Amino acid sequence: MEKVKQKRHLSLIIFLVVLIGLLVVLGMNVKQFSQKQLNPVVETSKKAAQQSSATRSDVEAIVGAYRDDEDGAAIVLNEDGTGRYVYADKHNPDTDDQLTWKKDGDQYQIDLRDKDVVNPLTAKLTGKQLVISGNGGWNTESFQQVAGQLDLTTFLRQQHGEK
Repeated sequence: MEKVKQKRHLSLIIFLVVLIGLLVVLGMNVKQFSQKQLNPVVETSKKAAQQSSATRSDVEAIVGAYRDDEDGAAIVLNEDGTGRYVYADKHNPDTDDQLTWKKDGDQYQIDLRDKDVVNPLTAKLTGKQLVISGNGGWNTESFQQVAGQLDLTTFLRQQHGEK
């Protein structure tokens, strides 16, 4: 009888040790799994940082303000892929559009939030000159990069001869 009790106790101890071991392993796997599921941005941002490190300088190169005094237009491109385009129209209300942009091969694609420009525009940066072209109501424009910031509201006023 005593031997049967000892075998049961030994079997129970072995069962508990194995069970605790399995729970520890399962707990570690659940922790790793939940970190990936609850915070996929960490994994994605690591991969994106590795993949985009080569193109980061290309993106940083286009970020900034550009003006075309001949046509009365200016554009600001932000780091986050957004921006703003303005055009001082002598005969109609000024254009003041928000935009998004992204790198597309050796060019950039610009999407204006403008009912008259339905197709994406193509931009090419050469040195400090940004050339934007498109079709369907868009004339090719050449912009020169300006040092520092450009206040687009002030730019529009200056184009109309206001102070």
